Amino acid sequence: MAPGPPARASAATNLAAARRDLHAARAGGDTTRAGLLEALLASGGSLLIYHPARDHYGVLLGSVEDARHVAVMVPGVGTDVDMTAQWLPSARNLFDAAEATAVILWKAYDEPADVAVAAAETVACDDELRTAAEGLAGFVRSLPLRRTQNLTVVAHSFGSVVTGAALAHHGLECSAVVVAGSPGMTVDDLRQLHLDDAHFFSEQAPGDPIAELGAFGTEPSSPVFGGTRMRTNAPGYVAVRAHSAYFAPGSESLENIADVVTGRYDEIGMHRPSLAESAGGLVAWALRLPTMPVGVVARRYRGPGFRVLVDVRRLADVTAAQVGNAVCEGLDTGGRVVAWAERRLAGPPGGGKVAAGRSEPATPSDRSHDPS
Repeated sequence: MAPGPPARASAATNLAAARRDLHAARAGGDTTRAGLLEALLASGGSLLIYHPARDHYGVLLGSVEDARHVAVMVPGVGTDVDMTAQWLPSARNLFDAAEATAVILWKAYDEPADVAVAAAETVACDDELRTAAEGLAGFVRSLPLRRTQNLTVVAHSFGSVVTGAALAHHGLECSAVVVAGSPGMTVDDLRQLHLDDAHFFSEQAPGDPIAELGAFGTEPSSPVFGGTRMRTNAPGYVAVRAHSAYFAPGSESLENIADVVTGRYDEIGMHRPSLAESAGGLVAWALRLPTMPVGVVARRYRGPGFRVLVDVRRLADVTAAQVGNAVCEGLDTGGRVVAWAERRLAGPPGGGKVAAGRSEPATPSDRSHDPS
């Protein structure tokens, strides 16, 4: 069922309030606030949540009543500029890419200034994180979905930390989860999220510094975490090279996310981990292993020494991630050097003759045979 009359009335009230606030922002010369409000009003969506004093917003694109699929997007840390330039466009891109789908952009939590601050100011972060996770789980429960509809939570960056806490500790229920550019989900492996691994998917673009931070438990894209890592950069697609580019139109990362949201799991392009990636993930997991009991205690204990426990665990997470990344990069670089040396020693094929045949480049439709 679609949201009932009270929800529609609330959306109408929010819309009227946003228009009034836009008029006031323009009159007061607040161009940043005016830009945000203009983007919200121009999105074509319903304002399910509008609490501008706290920067809490919820925007529905499409109709929950008519959709076969529903996606709830949980963005990361940012400002009004990020809402305008990144989050709303990303929600629109997913809405356009996933047919028969309603997309809800849920930015209704108090986020830290940035992920590094969240990792350092652990106690405040944990308190705010618990509130955010409870809010997300409660919002999803409030959606009046039919049994035939599936709901996917799509989380980016720090939004995946909120989603992880909601799954692990606050009973968040959904059909599938996608995390992109995740610095961790507050847990050490997929089983702690109480979610079938067939319905958990992650994406990590090459060189994404936030995804490599590893400040909130094992990185979801690590081979030792579990679940399925989706590919982001097959030939023939728009390249994804930045932390904020996972929802770029024409990218394989967006296409994969849309496939998950619409339940086309067999069409997803899978990332095949290299030996270097597997070795790096195993090393990071082994370094985290001694502190895993500390993490379990810290998630439930709030007495004396709590800050020390959490700080120790976060330090172990970051250190393990850095060492694992270094191992992966070292092995990968060594492999490229060996391959280069072998080619130099072997000389050109056929005694210097160029082979006549040449394979055709892969196309987006031949996704199962594209390299990672």
